[in-house]
Amino acid sequence: MQSNEPLVRLLEATHSKLSEINTNMLKVFWIVAIFALLYFGLMLYILFFR
Repeated sequence: MQSNEPLVRLLEATHSKLSEINTNMLKVFWIVAIFALLYFGLMLYILFFR
């Protein structure tokens, strides 16, 4: 069972790195979504109120 310890450590390191990447990608997604909604709202405003 001791031969699995390096593999388990490697998997835990990989999991933590992937979790960090996932968190960063979610932050990027929300920032892009906010700006897309602002742009869409501006286009609707220009379309209907000008």
